Amino acid sequence: MSDNQVVKGNPQEQELGNITVSKEVVAIIAALETIKTEGVVGITGGYRSKSTNALSRKDLAKGVEVWMKTGEAAITIPIITAYEVGIFKVAEEVQRRVKDAVCSMTGLEVLKVNVNVQGIKFKEEIKKPRKEKKEKEEKQKETEK
Repeated sequence: MSDNQVVKGNPQEQELGNITVSKEVVAIIAALETIKTEGVVGITGGYRSKSTNALSRKDLAKGVEVWMKTGEAAITIPIITAYEVGIFKVAEEVQRRVKDAVCSMTGLEVLKVNVNVQGIKFKEEIKKPRKEKKEKEEKQKETEK
């Protein structure tokens, strides 16, 4: 199956040309909507990576799997949630947000949004990397002076 799919209409009937959307674009939309969801700590590399570490912002879409056929898509997103949240509530919110965003931005009918919760993080684990990053930035500013 091609990585690009015709989104609207029959290619022979398009007056101005074809409209196509790549799987990567759908994956990026899905990933960005997912990380905006309250309770989601990150996206993992999925089952293939065998890692439950969150991907960096530039690699987010690599964990998202997209299956497409003309005008339709199915999406699987492996996530890490915060410990203090209701996992099913967060997963359902991810499903809703991703479906709405992909549909409105691409015109594709989203058949399924599968959410695989592959890990949870405690508050301490979430705050520690942020604190370390802030300290590193402060040191870098001091050396630049």
